[in-house]
Amino acid sequence: MAKPTPCKRILLILYFLLICNLSFAQTDSAKYLFDKGYRFLSVDRTLAIDYLSQCISKDSTFTQAYFHRGVCFFKNSDYKLALDDFEKAHNLNPKLSVIWMYKGFTYRNMGKTDLALNSFSQYITKNPTDTTAYSYILRGKMKYELGDFQGAVGDYDMAIKLKPFEEKYHYYKFVALYDNGSYTKALKAVNKLTAVNPDFYGYYLYKGNVYKKLNQLDSAIYMYSISIIKNYNNADGYFYRAQTYKQKGAHHKALEDFNTAIELNPKDGSYYFQRGECKLEQDDKSGACEDWVKAGELGYDKNLDRVMKLCE
Repeated sequence: MAKPTPCKRILLILYFLLICNLSFAQTDSAKYLFDKGYRFLSVDRTLAIDYLSQCISKDSTFTQAYFHRGVCFFKNSDYKLALDDFEKAHNLNPKLSVIWMYKGFTYRNMGKTDLALNSFSQYITKNPTDTTAYSYILRGKMKYELGDFQGAVGDYDMAIKLKPFEEKYHYYKFVALYDNGSYTKALKAVNKLTAVNPDFYGYYLYKGNVYKKLNQLDSAIYMYSISIIKNYNNADGYFYRAQTYKQKGAHHKALEDFNTAIELNPKDGSYYFQRGECKLEQDDKSGACEDWVKAGELGYDKNLDRVMKLCE
């Protein structure tokens, strides 16, 4: 075989160097570094941040690199760094509205509820018919935490309108109405819950609590009874029904239910305290004092000093 001439050797060397340079340029490009970082997002956030940072060093206008690095910082609880990256990504691409959601998550975790509320509102303004409806739930939760129960209910209603069969959305609405003292509306909301999921015993407990607030004690007892039928190991069902029997003056039935509640959950001091009050109303002072001492041993201290004076 004939040896290549010096000229051909030079051309081969130049071709080899060209291929090497092209390969190096490809592996060192901003897009390549971003793709590497993106692949590590769910595997190793430290490596992901490193590659995304290299990408940004190569191209300071790479919007997605800032955004995904911000998400990594958020998941690492480095909230200040996360917000800085989200702000840079937003400045580069104001149409990337998902940034508002992540800003909201970040502010929420920082305890800055008002700023989280504003961020979720910004997202909703840009995506008013987001079919996940989750943004309305998030904003509703922020309003709830700020004490704006009516505003929270309004957002939960919007979420329910978009996803009418989402059980937890109806639950959030019920809680906001109940905590706001809107018991008639809360009853309608919990009725929706039992329609969506008629087998969960807890919703009948909630119904019983609403009826009790409305002073409809027989209806409350009926609902607590259904909750017990749905789950016989449901200590709260017996406890709440006992309280209601006690309120009606049916002390014998109340005491039976208190006893069952304590058998099912012997470590709840409030159960012993309430049973003690029931015993006192039946003129069993020594039994009441025993229960109150036990309640104190279990860490229950609400009104305990007041009643223990009766035992001196």
